[in-house]
Amino acid sequence: MKPRKSTAILMAAWLSTFVVYLFVKPTDTTAEGPTTFLNAVPTWVNPDASR
Repeated sequence: MKPRKSTAILMAAWLSTFVVYLFVKPTDTTAEGPTTFLNAVPTWVNPDASR
């Protein structure tokens, strides 16, 4: 049984998407040490922040 042209195009698109994903997938990294919030300032550094 021969697939229709639209089905073949859809399968080719899925396959090419998977191949591209294999080449550009992000590396699995783990955070070392405690995570900090960017630009987080404790209240003891800036006492006016508690007002």
